[in-house]
This record gives sequence, structure tokens and C-alpha cells, in this order.
Amino acid sequence: MFRIAIILFLFFFSNPSFSAVVRGTITDANHKPIPFASVYLKNTTYGVASDFKGRYYINIKKEGVCTLVFSCVGYQTVEKKISVTKNKILYLNIILQEAVTGLHTVEVVANKQDRAHWLLKKVQTNRTLYLKGFKNYKCRSYAKTSVEQEVKDTTKKDTSALKKKVLELTKKKKEKINFIESVSTVYFQKPNRYKNIIEAYHDYSKSDKPTMGRSVRMGGSSNYGEKDIAPAHSFNSKSENIFYNDITKADFNFYKNLIYKQSLCVQPLKSPIASGASLKYKYRYGGSFFDEQGRKIHKLEVIPRNKIDALFYGNIFIEDSTWALVSVDLSINENALIGYGKFKIMETYIKIKPFVYLPSHIEFSYTKKGTPLIFGNTQIENTDYEVDIPVTKGIFNNEIESYVPDFEDKDSLYWDTVRPQPLKREEGVFVSKQDSLKEYYSSDAFFDKQDSAYSVIDWWTPLAGIGYKNHYKGIQVHIGGIPEQINPFGVGGYRHRLPLLVNKEFKNKMVLETREMIDYGFLNQDVKGRVRIGFMYYPKKFVKTSIAFGNTYDLINNYASLEQVFSRSNYVNHKQIELYQNMELINGLYAEAGFIYSSQYPIVGLKLAKWSDIVFGKLNQPVDFEPYIKSEFDLRLKYVFNQWYVIKGNKKYIVSRDRPELLFTYRKGIPALFNSEVNFDYLELTFQGTLKLARMGTSNWRIRAGAFPNKHNLRLLEYKYFRGSDIIFFSDPVNSLQLLGPMMSTNNDFFQAGYIHHFNGSILNKIPLFKWLKLSIAGGAGVLAMATDQFFHMELYAGVEKQLRIDTQIFKIGLYAVSVDGNQLSIPSIRLKIGINSYDDYSEKWDY
Repeated sequence: MFRIAIILFLFFFSNPSFSAVVRGTITDANHKPIPFASVYLKNTTYGVASDFKGRYYINIKKEGVCTLVFSCVGYQTVEKKISVTKNKILYLNIILQEAVTGLHTVEVVANKQDRAHWLLKKVQTNRTLYLKGFKNYKCRSYAKTSVEQEVKDTTKKDTSALKKKVLELTKKKKEKINFIESVSTVYFQKPNRYKNIIEAYHDYSKSDKPTMGRSVRMGGSSNYGEKDIAPAHSFNSKSENIFYNDITKADFNFYKNLIYKQSLCVQPLKSPIASGASLKYKYRYGGSFFDEQGRKIHKLEVIPRNKIDALFYGNIFIEDSTWALVSVDLSINENALIGYGKFKIMETYIKIKPFVYLPSHIEFSYTKKGTPLIFGNTQIENTDYEVDIPVTKGIFNNEIESYVPDFEDKDSLYWDTVRPQPLKREEGVFVSKQDSLKEYYSSDAFFDKQDSAYSVIDWWTPLAGIGYKNHYKGIQVHIGGIPEQINPFGVGGYRHRLPLLVNKEFKNKMVLETREMIDYGFLNQDVKGRVRIGFMYYPKKFVKTSIAFGNTYDLINNYASLEQVFSRSNYVNHKQIELYQNMELINGLYAEAGFIYSSQYPIVGLKLAKWSDIVFGKLNQPVDFEPYIKSEFDLRLKYVFNQWYVIKGNKKYIVSRDRPELLFTYRKGIPALFNSEVNFDYLELTFQGTLKLARMGTSNWRIRAGAFPNKHNLRLLEYKYFRGSDIIFFSDPVNSLQLLGPMMSTNNDFFQAGYIHHFNGSILNKIPLFKWLKLSIAGGAGVLAMATDQFFHMELYAGVEKQLRIDTQIFKIGLYAVSVDGNQLSIPSIRLKIGINSYDDYSEKWDY
């Protein structure tokens, strides 16, 4: 406790520019906290927001008497005159009474609406000048993010018990789960190029504790779906609870007509000062005042006309005569948010030169939907602006963040000198505790304990499996538990697996990974197995060499329909050796070269479980063919246009963005090599991407063409296979067709295209009554043509979608009507299908 007290003392008194702090709680008449209330220093644009418990904390940099203004939508505004003294904390709790007239409580001039539209016209007239006011800038930036979770107090009100267990209860009730600080130099160049050079950074999180013990894994096939050789988008996965996870998230330029924040809203946000904004907003003049600089500031209240559209509500502050935005206090319509319960942004702008006003203070306050309730707050202070500077070569490239070598080595004295204001008391306590815990979590004593916990045998062992860890040598061995071992739906009925994992991590962060699997079928008394070894030795370029060998039952079409993928007609017996080399050649260009040597056998003659005939019917008949040997060379290339990335330490992270992608595949069946009996060449080219049509929605598309220029000895298993259609399930329309049939393949040239457009509520949200159903329209088309086979198949589909949420997971449930025509059908057919489209928080994308 002495150490914590010293740290807090330094936090509070080390910054010479600090004057005083006013803090307290804002509640309603029933003493319930009011979150997201605004607290302003009167006659200024400087303010803060209360957190989800109604707590506020405002730094006053001028001693003497001043007035604080407390306001929130639906409550009467309260003003409190206070006297602040340097280096003192003033506690002030506020009760707000509900307002009878809601938003329309302030009467300053007789014709507030006329005055408001006159003011809006002035701002809109000058909007283009502020958009074009500069080409680039550079600034210093300090950012602080705090994330807390709401914990309900379930303790009994027993005074003696509380006294005895005060420390234990304090740990249980700890609310803060993330605290991040950073200091950086930010470069920006129009239209949207960023570079954030981070000089100091620390991330304190309750999840910093390394995983102890084991977890339960489930068995199942991991080969379903089309293979992607590019690494997954990884940079946003720091925490799904943190909004500000890269520099681009702080860009809210209200001078633009539309603000694209796909992590917040499906539709782009309409700026309240955009061209034609009066069609989306109502405005009310809130009066004017002279700030400390002698500027006359107008307050304009913004009221959305549609409560479920991607719009803002709150206040904007405009400087007289220049008609520049000097501050905003805006929230986003709650009904338009996809993963957030509330989201509020407060920005204050500083004048750099005429027609150049840039954000000096930014604050995001938000709640995340789900249980428990998550509250997040980010504060960013930008200083030392330089505009229209000469750009150093290499500053603006696709690396949007970089880190200086010692960015994690800054001590507490450094942080005390760079913080614009000291940490709150609870932040200081959290940081101090996490420092102590981090020191322990990185100690040999902790890892010895973790090693022991990993290999312990107890009641949990049958489910989680058993293993061995040695952190000194970087070795991990794990044998999977019962859930991972059982496979009741294998070829021939029940099969029992014995999965084994052996990993070795070297001190230079290179990793050797192995996966082994022994698989035994009781009905046919056959043993199968597979071993895969991979060595990642250059993480910055994703360079990995891997080898796999075994004797297994594998899928013929690993992207078949759900009703066919596990049928016996989709299985073959492979004895194979595979060698692959993966790497990123240049930024965004990924390559995989592979050699496969295999013997292919049909599963005809095996005893099949009776239930498989009942479930799959005619689809359960195994494919019969003459066994053969294959030597094949594969080359896959994928290029992601304008890929953004971050290099941190010895690892490269991909920043999730919607970029067009170009994919190329070449397969070569090599005759005579190791007695190979195949001789073919296959080429495939794919172009795919996402197109945003402003507020009219988002389109996803994919175009693919393939050919077999050489098919001297092309076997059935080497054909090009397409995803079959399910009876009632609407599959990803960009990558599949809905009424194609259960199995389709070709050994000839083909062309395939898929397109879907989601209107994201842009049509139905304008219709009274319908808009409260929160339904959206989607539509698209798909085509498959095979010239030599004289096959042509075209589909059109349209449907309605409803967005749902189960805890933190977001879905779209859709009902679609699909119509098909082609030269293989006698008459067009129309069918109804149900689709489920899920949203990924990390990549910030829908499945389709």
C-alpha cells in the first residue's frame, strides 16, 4: 500500500501544468447513475462525459471561481459555481431532474429554428474551404483507453464478513479490465493516409495472465471450405472491447458528407453539417457565448429525424465569422449501432491557420452490448501541429503504425512527464497492481507453476486431455481429451482418434508446430493417421515450411453442400506426402508452393454404418474408380490491394480493411514422376471485393474463371468441383449457387460469378412503421457457365434480412426468394431459403 500511495502521489503532483480536479457522480432523482452526461466548463467548449456509473472527472487548469454545466438528453441542465484551488480535488455530486420538454428546453431567441438554419447555411457554405485547408499534418499524440465491466454486488450485507474478507472481495469486484496508454507522432496525408510512430506504449489488462492449465477441444474436420493462403486479419484482435485499436479509428471528419465507421454502423454516418443534412436532421439554436479567447461561439442542437438511421444527436459549437467547428458533443443513434449500446464522441478543435482547425482533444465513450456490460473510454490529446510539411520519403506507405525499439521500456517517471493530466485514483491503483502482477507472470516461479498445472492429472483430465510443458525449453506436448477423440460420424461409423500436439518455441520467436492424429474404425478395423509439421522461421514475412504425410479418409469436395459434405459419396482414401512453402513476397502478395504425392483409393467395399444410408440416402453411394498414383505441383498466389499492416517487434500484423483481392491458382499433374499416372494442367483466376455505395448499402462480388489447357490424363478426383446447393439453407451467394444441385464438377473451361447487395435499411428505414421492424432488403445474382459442356445456369435472388444479437455475437437472419433459369432446366424455378450471416468483431466484416 505504501508503494501505491507513492505512485499516486507522483501521478497527481508531478505535472506542473495541472491545476485542479473536480470529480463526482451524476444521478437522477431516484439516485440512479446517469451515464454519458456532459460536463462542461461554462463559456468554453471544454468538457468530459460521465461513465456508465455516472462518474465524471474534469481537470480545471485555471484557479479561482468558475461554473460547471451538467446536461444530458431528457434532463434539465444544471449549473454549479465552484471555487478551485491548485492541486486540490473537489468532490461534487449532481442530481439532474427529468425535463418536461426533453430536447427543447432552452429558449434564447424567439426564432430558434430560423436562426439555426441561418447558422447551418453559413457552416455549409464554408465547408469546402475547411476540407481543402491543408494537404497533410504532423502532431504529437497522447492516447489513453480505459475499459471496465459492470460487476453486480452479490455479497451478503454482513459487516463482520466484509471486514474479514475485504481484500478478497476487492479482487472479486474489480471492474477495470483494460488500461492502455500511448505516446506517438502522427502523420496524416489526404485523402486517408496515416502513419503513427509509437514512442511509448503499455497495455494493462486482466487478460495479461497467461493461460493456466488446459481447455476442452472438440473433434471435427478442419479442411472444410476453400483454402486461404493469406494470414487472417490480426491487428484488431488486441481486444474486441477496445474501439480505438488503430489510428484510423480517431478520424471523425465532420466536414465530409459521410463518415465510414463500419465497426459502429452498417451504414456510413451522415454528418450534421453535410450537404443536404437538413433532410436528415432538425436543428435548434442553443444560444451563444464568448469564450476565454474572446471568440463568439454559437451552440447548435442537432436532432435526427429518423431514430434508427446512422445519424448523430447532441450539440455542435461554431465560431462566429469564421463559421468553423470548434467543438462537437454528439452521440450516435443507439438503434443504428451494431455491436455497441451507446457511443458518444466529444471533440475540441484548435486553429492552426485560416481554414485549418484540427482536433486537440478527442473523447470516445461507449458501452458494448452483451453480458457483462462493458464501458469504454478513450481520451486523445493532440499537440504541436505542423501542417503542409515536406513529406519524408517512406513516411506514407502501407505500414500505418510502427514502434521505436524501446517503446515498452518507459518507466513511471517518463509517463508522469508526458501525461496531459494525472491518472484517476482508480487508474493508478489498477496500473500499480498490474505492474506487480506482470512482474510475477513473467517470473520463473509462475511458469514453473503453470508447467505443473498443465501436466496435473485430475477430474478435468478426461475432458481437457493431458500434457507436458517446459517453459525453459519452450516445449509443449498435449494429448487431446475425450471430446476431441470421439468421432461418431466417421467413414464406417464410429471412429476413435488419438490427437497429439508437440510444439517448440525458440528464443528468437521461431516456432516448430506438429500435429499428429491416429484414427481407428471399429466396424472395418482399420487404422488411419496423419502427421503435420510446420516451421515458422520468419514471422515478418509469414515464411513457413511444412510437411504432412499419412493415410486418411479425405473429402473429395471440401466445399460441398452441408447435406452432402459428410456423405460417403464425398470421401476417398488418400495415402499422401505433402510439402508446402508459404511466404509473403511483397506487401499484400502471398504465395504458396506445394508438392503432393499420393495414392488414391475408393472406399467401395467398406462396411458403412446403417445410419449413413438413412441420413444421406442416394448421396451415400461411394464414388468408384480405379486406384492411381498422383504427383502434383501446386502454386497459389493471392494479392491484397493496398494492404495496411503494422510491424510490432518481430511480428507483422494485418489491419482489417475491405480491399479487392486477386487470386491465381496453378495445378500441374506431373506424369511418370514417382510412377505418377496423371498428366494435366489447371489454371484459375479469381477477382473479389467489396463495393460501398455510400448510404445505399454494400455490395460483395466475386468473379472466377478456370480452364484445363492440358487434360491428357485427368482423373475424376482432379476435376474442378463447385459447392452444391442445400435444400433450405441460403449459402454464401458470392462463393456458391443456391439451386445448382447437390454435386457439380467439370473438366472443362468455366466461368462463375456471384454478387449480393445489402441495402442496410436504406429503403425500408424510410417507410413509417416498417422502419421500427429494422428490416433490410438484399438482392443479387449468380451465374455458372461451362462452354464445352454447353451448361448455363443463372440465378436471381432477393430477400429481407433482420439483424439479431445473441449476447455479443451479431447475426443477420434472412428469408430469400431464389429464381433460376438455364439451358438445363425446362421451366424457371422459385424457392424460398433461409440464411444466417454472422459478423466478425475482429475483421469487422460480415460473412457475405
